[in-house]
Amino acid sequence: MWAYVIRRFLWTIPIVLGVVLITFVLFSYVVKDPARQYAGKFATPEVLQAIRHKMALDKPRWINLGALRHGEIAQTFDSQFFDILLFRFPESMRWEEPLWTLIQRKAPASMMIQIPAFVIVLGLQLALALFVAFKRGKWQDYSITFLAVLGMSVPALSIYIAAQWLFGQKLGVFPVAGWERGIYAIHFAALPILLSVIMGMGGGTRFYRTVILEEVGADYVRTARAKGVGQREIMFTHVLRNVMIPVVTSTVTALPGLVLGALLLERIFQIPGLGNLMADAIANNDRAIVMSMTYILSIVYCVLLLVTDICYALVDPRVSLK
Repeated sequence: MWAYVIRRFLWTIPIVLGVVLITFVLFSYVVKDPARQYAGKFATPEVLQAIRHKMALDKPRWINLGALRHGEIAQTFDSQFFDILLFRFPESMRWEEPLWTLIQRKAPASMMIQIPAFVIVLGLQLALALFVAFKRGKWQDYSITFLAVLGMSVPALSIYIAAQWLFGQKLGVFPVAGWERGIYAIHFAALPILLSVIMGMGGGTRFYRTVILEEVGADYVRTARAKGVGQREIMFTHVLRNVMIPVVTSTVTALPGLVLGALLLERIFQIPGLGNLMADAIANNDRAIVMSMTYILSIVYCVLLLVTDICYALVDPRVSLK
């Protein structure tokens, strides 16, 4: 197994480098002059020079890439690119703070919403999928499947705005936007958690229902029924154990969302989390934050994929890591 882990780790290096390279090139192509874009068209040369120095745009260029605008080599890597690869993240232009400081300050707000919503959604998805599989072909199956498809079809933005209008403005049950620290944050986090649960139910429920129904038609299930095993025991003892691989896959690959947070949700409800930080950095052309967060998330995602493969071998003896 260790040989497999080492091979996967070595494959992670070019993948992460490729992600950061693409991000840098796209950012350079979209934003021709980051300092001018950040300072505005009326900025003085002195202000532009100070911003370029702070963004490390005045440091020596190491690698000449190529101009994407005029077909000639013009965009280049500067030392900031290599600082990011070595985890020496530059200071944010928007917040004027190091990235690690911003993460420490903003991560609790994202985790307070994402972790409870993630646990609740996973439990409800499996419970509903088992229930509709148990009631296959009956009105409960059709009703829950219809609601799942309906939830997947309605845009998230429409649901967020409707919830703000209904629960915030009309009923006054929850605040429309904002955040407070400490125990008072629960009042602000309740509605975003509820909406995250609602938005996450549709796709997962349908996916797990399909997986469970495939297992229900397997030979071992028919054998268990022939031996007189009850339907409830079949679903919760035999079937649920054998659907753990897709459960592990969908669960582990969803974990980077806990790291980043929900960009749209945090933006709409003005929650000072990591998602709002990323959205604000994109809106303000904060190259340091965009590239650094992309780099961190790519590493987290690759590591979690490796953890997924290892979990396969733990939950299913038929899987061998060679």
